[in-house]
Amino acid sequence: MTDTANPHKKIWQIAGPAIVANSTAPIVGLVDTWAIGHLPKAEYLAAIAIGSTIFTYIFWAFGFLRMGTTGHAAQAYGQKNKNLLAQLFIRSSIIGLVIAIVLLLFQPLILKAALWALHPPETVHISVTAYYDIRIWAAPFTLFLYTANGFLIGVSKAKSVLVLQLVLNISNMCLNLIFVIGLKMDVAGVALGTLIAEAITASIALGLIVKHINFKSLSKPISSKLIWNYNAFKALMSTNFYLMIRTLLLITVLSIVTRQAGQIGSVELAASQILSTFFMLISLGLDGFAYSAEALAGAAFGARKKRAFETWVRLGFFWAIIAALLYSVIFWGLGHYIINTLTDISAIKNVATTAMPAIIALPIASVWCFQFDGIYIGATASKAMMITMAIAFFVFLIVVFPLSTRFGLCGIWFALGIFMLSRGLAQAVHYPKLKSGLS
Repeated sequence: MTDTANPHKKIWQIAGPAIVANSTAPIVGLVDTWAIGHLPKAEYLAAIAIGSTIFTYIFWAFGFLRMGTTGHAAQAYGQKNKNLLAQLFIRSSIIGLVIAIVLLLFQPLILKAALWALHPPETVHISVTAYYDIRIWAAPFTLFLYTANGFLIGVSKAKSVLVLQLVLNISNMCLNLIFVIGLKMDVAGVALGTLIAEAITASIALGLIVKHINFKSLSKPISSKLIWNYNAFKALMSTNFYLMIRTLLLITVLSIVTRQAGQIGSVELAASQILSTFFMLISLGLDGFAYSAEALAGAAFGARKKRAFETWVRLGFFWAIIAALLYSVIFWGLGHYIINTLTDISAIKNVATTAMPAIIALPIASVWCFQFDGIYIGATASKAMMITMAIAFFVFLIVVFPLSTRFGLCGIWFALGIFMLSRGLAQAVHYPKLKSGLS
């Protein structure tokens, strides 16, 4: 895997399926936003914005199950250690199950805290609660899928990740259309469709993992005491702790974006939800090249092959930057058409259009941190990820409030771009120290 023959092909063997898989996620978002956006009240779209933010915060807080699993799996794969791979998958799955149980036990308190923190308009409280009460039951499936996807990316099984993402997103899209448009369930229908889709996908994911590891290799550590080794759990949790803090900072920033938009008004909150679709579109491409860095650079890092590591880093950035430039050009030329497709409400369209300069700049500002994230995850440099995220977080806090006061929704999204750029710059400064670990 660390052999750099045909390197561009190897990058695309991972990035290509990942991009195709990720591409279906914004399509689901587009369909959901289209379905809700064509209902008569802006409050429905605002409720989806708040509900999505709540679950982004809840579930992304445990995104370490994906990222930590990927980094460790990539390094174990580079070392060709199948027993370690099986043990890693089981330990990560156990951690995810325990977290899911805790979330379900404390769901009323979590909702109360979320509404207090986001402080949405009173008009959307009922719809947000209806969405939350259904979606929270997806926790076991969501967290298991984090582990499964992380493992599959780490062992370069990008096509399996593609299968899972296609199953999840296409079933989610179809179910949401049935529940929202067909059965008139509005926001509750979106939540129910997501719950059922994730349950279906988690079942298929388990089957794929068993196929790739094989049942014998997977069952052996389950029946032994090795799986409960304290030091192994401690090492995994140490990586995961830093990733959790890093992710909490990230989703706090995204929550502040939503909160600040809501403070201006329901129309601005709905418009911000429209703009978040552009952010998802950016992620679908840039994440693909970050995934290739996680697998390829991570395997080279685990095998202690510095030259191969540097090659994957350099070529990964080459393709990621091309993708970012393409996004900016597309948003500049077609951005207003995308907005018009997502909603019929003139007030929302007008406000969202005013923020397009920030959206056009966002891919170029974001590409550096997306790609460095993949490199750092592959190297399991989770502490450095947390520190660089904290630096960018404080930069965001400094700029977001004056920019939102001066420029409204456009200022809020410019602040997000400054945050993403600050992350990349901080990671670039630390990168020589990361690479020195291979010397």
